[in-house]
Amino acid sequence: MRKIASLVAVSLVLATALTGCAGTASKASGIQVPKNCTPLAESANTKQVAVKLVKNDIPKVNVPVPLKASVSTRSIVKQGKGLTFEGGQFAEFEYSAYNARTGALFQSSAWNGSNFAAQLLGKPDVKDASIFCQVFAGAREGATVAALLSAKDSHGGQAVAAAHIAANDAILFVFQLRKVFLPRAIGTSQPAQDGFPQVVLSNIGVPGLVMQDWSEASAPKEFKKETLIQGAGQTVKAGDNVTVHYSGFVWSPTKTKFDSSWDSGNPAQFKLDKGAVIPGFISALVGEKVGSQVVAVLPPSVAYGSQATGSIPANATLIFVIDILGVGR
Repeated sequence: MRKIASLVAVSLVLATALTGCAGTASKASGIQVPKNCTPLAESANTKQVAVKLVKNDIPKVNVPVPLKASVSTRSIVKQGKGLTFEGGQFAEFEYSAYNARTGALFQSSAWNGSNFAAQLLGKPDVKDASIFCQVFAGAREGATVAALLSAKDSHGGQAVAAAHIAANDAILFVFQLRKVFLPRAIGTSQPAQDGFPQVVLSNIGVPGLVMQDWSEASAPKEFKKETLIQGAGQTVKAGDNVTVHYSGFVWSPTKTKFDSSWDSGNPAQFKLDKGAVIPGFISALVGEKVGSQVVAVLPPSVAYGSQATGSIPANATLIFVIDILGVGR
């Protein structure tokens, strides 16, 4: 899979700052996700686009050329049944891109799962929404969406000779949302257990730790975990591909944070197989539900043992705070 920002020569549109705007919550598939994007309006132009899905192949799309667009619009051709995309979420999607003036297809994924795009769309801590956050807002996992993007929004009003796109050409995208992930742990708060560090969250869910005694002597000798937020999604199994936000800390007086997906802004994806991740990370997630937040304390025996790794010293006890955002296919 790849990011849509690197797909085509007209990636000026796709590399637009990925942002979001705060809002209320909407309910889909039993899970409430904060609304961070306002959807693009529908138009007669996008409603005219006929899309016939073809199993494991590029869809047949009838583009009523020439299509023009002074503002960008979209239509949900077919609504999905899964989690709703509301912004600030990682998503996987198939896509086809057409010159709206000529109807020519100039870029497409295979629509068979072999080279779909995957990207974080929108940021919950920024108010202005990106164009693709607005394209998908309100669409559920499995949805097919037709988006007619203006020349300004799609390629900055600059001609792209390699793709035969003139300066004023609008671009028609047809998308299918393969998978929508949660922006953070969303579920029912659970009481904290004694002996665990206290987790404090920023306004967008970034975790920090508070603990009275960080001495190495106080570290547990056995693996321990607690669930601070109980999600309502599917149960994670060994061997699953999981998408998570996590922060990792060394249990020591220095309180070293050695890694965090939150720092890059992009969720992390792992396969829960032996050898792919440390054993304690697998134990922390297996049996938990999507939407949950888990705190796990990993002694050296299920972490990195006597081997020093980066800023992690040998024989270190580790603490992970993990938000389970989804299980991939």
